[in-house]
Amino acid sequence: MANRKFESGNEMMCSQVIDLKNETRAVPISIEGGIVMHDPFPEGGDVSIRLLKLSPGATTCRHNHTEVEFWTVISGGVRIHLDEKTFLLLGGESIRMDPLSRHKIEALDSGAVMQTVWWHSRAAFEEATSTNEAIGKSRPLLLVPAMLTPNGNMHIGHASGPFLYADVLRRIAETGGREVFVLQGTHGHLEHIAIAADAAGLEYYQLAEKNTASFQEALHRLNAVSNIFLGTKPDRRGKAVVLEVFKRLCSKGLIAEREHLVPYDVQSGRFKVDAFVHGKCPYCGGYSSGHECEDCGALVLDAELQDPVDLDGRSLERRPLKRLFLNLAPLHDALESFASRNFLPIYAKLYVESWLSRGLPAVCISNPNREGIRIPIPGFECQRFTITMEHVPRHLLALETIREKSGCPAFWYQIPRDEMPELDILFGADNAFGRLLVIPGVLSALDLHEMLPRRIFVNQMLTLEGKKFSTSRNHAIWVNDIAAEETAEPLRFYLCRCRPDGSVEDFSMGAYESWKRDFWDGRLSRSIAKANEVIGRVATDELPCPGQWSATDIAFLADCRRFNAEVRARFEADYPDVRQLTRAIEAFVDAIDRYSCSVLQVPAAPKVKEALARTAARAVTFALVGLCVATYPVVPDFAISIARSLGLEVPKLSWFDRDWMAEPVRLSASHDAGGR
Repeated sequence: MANRKFESGNEMMCSQVIDLKNETRAVPISIEGGIVMHDPFPEGGDVSIRLLKLSPGATTCRHNHTEVEFWTVISGGVRIHLDEKTFLLLGGESIRMDPLSRHKIEALDSGAVMQTVWWHSRAAFEEATSTNEAIGKSRPLLLVPAMLTPNGNMHIGHASGPFLYADVLRRIAETGGREVFVLQGTHGHLEHIAIAADAAGLEYYQLAEKNTASFQEALHRLNAVSNIFLGTKPDRRGKAVVLEVFKRLCSKGLIAEREHLVPYDVQSGRFKVDAFVHGKCPYCGGYSSGHECEDCGALVLDAELQDPVDLDGRSLERRPLKRLFLNLAPLHDALESFASRNFLPIYAKLYVESWLSRGLPAVCISNPNREGIRIPIPGFECQRFTITMEHVPRHLLALETIREKSGCPAFWYQIPRDEMPELDILFGADNAFGRLLVIPGVLSALDLHEMLPRRIFVNQMLTLEGKKFSTSRNHAIWVNDIAAEETAEPLRFYLCRCRPDGSVEDFSMGAYESWKRDFWDGRLSRSIAKANEVIGRVATDELPCPGQWSATDIAFLADCRRFNAEVRARFEADYPDVRQLTRAIEAFVDAIDRYSCSVLQVPAAPKVKEALARTAARAVTFALVGLCVATYPVVPDFAISIARSLGLEVPKLSWFDRDWMAEPVRLSASHDAGGR
């Protein structure tokens, strides 16, 4: 490296000449993964510059960041992986990376010398973080929560996760006028069902149908009824779709036969696979079944379990068993592209990338089970498809159901790509592998890129009195026991209030009953009653126009507008925070209560009092309309009761755009907003 001097006015400045083509003269700041890096203008200033020399085949990690970045290839060539596209850059060519665009540099065989310049642009960053919310919203929305395993009934731990939240998201989307479909159902073929059926002395489908009916009853009580429902036992079309998907995966070379030493029970003469065997997880060392580890969420093959035992704790020997596997490794690039999407939550990003870095496994798709869809391959006639092969076909059956409902029936492979709905999936963290790797991988293999999940809602666990909910140990509160028609609404609100989004949350019956007494039966009822009294002082069947105004009225109106703006922002967000929404509702209920109290307790001369009362009635109506829209996704019956008392129907987000100080309002015959 040489030092050269040049004059600038009266100053003599020292400049460095950096020759990255000659590594010995480059004096690199760092060398990492075959990449020599020098920072003449390091991070921290307005503009940062880095010079890089990449050895042949060297790659950077795929990442994104806040800044705008500009790359120029000085010599050699690189392949740029930018979001879901790939560009080839040779010496003298440049490319710009906008904020949050996910990118990776891969040097060609000749290697490359590059310069990268980056700077922060507030306008570019704000545009990048705001435009994602509008993508795809012109299409219908298909919400798919994880299927419930019908080995028992639905407890509130289940309800607090995907099942209730899918209904909340549906109602949020519908307030904005969007067409929404929700696919609910029970798992197809899982060993957990067979285990429970054996214990109950019932046939497999007999138990599944019994518990599926209970599950549907729980959804009905929670007012979370879906418009598409798939039960455990597949019909003729359900079996056909599984076979169609299987044949296409075979044609792509993604299905392979593999033989392993699998746990075997000499006494019964049966292989113990999937949930029939337990042992130490090969990844985290925790206690796991032969399917998924609930501690780390990893896919666990029964043959890889350490110290395998059966359900009674008896040690098992191992014998060879040949099965079919879905090979995910060829889908690495497709899943990496999926992980590069900015709208994936942090848990999903890290989960997918962790598997990409450790290597994608082959997933077992056939087992010697008693129930399920038979394998159409010679030598495997005694095996059935595992649940892995049923994930994507259920989404495709939903597509066909949507088309049938629209009056234009078609098979999934006949549907034009631009007519497919946006897919959003919801699941618990312990079911991550199938939802974050199998579903996106298979959809990519089927060239159904338009159906890749756009939004992913992952919930953590809800515990009961500090311990995990357990169907087998009866450590649970069953939805059908706690949720009757008169009690479902406060339960919905409370489960939304303590939804385990980013961390484990605990449910206590005592805490719930205390909250219900304080807020639902107390503050909320009192606030609505006082609001009704304010309106009732001046209104019969039609709400009068405002009269005189006071500073109190103006301040309360400002509170209403702030609340409406917050609700709109939460509804229009890609990931609505229902926990914060419930807390905003609680605070706004208190604001309505305080304002109504101030109106009802202030003495005044008759004419002045009447004029002020007309204004207060309008202000309270404005507040009730906002409360109605905000509460509709969480407690829909409560919200509709408010709407009907004001002569309105199902709440819409567009109500926030109407002028409720002048809007004609015809009250119901017996006005009682929020009467419960």
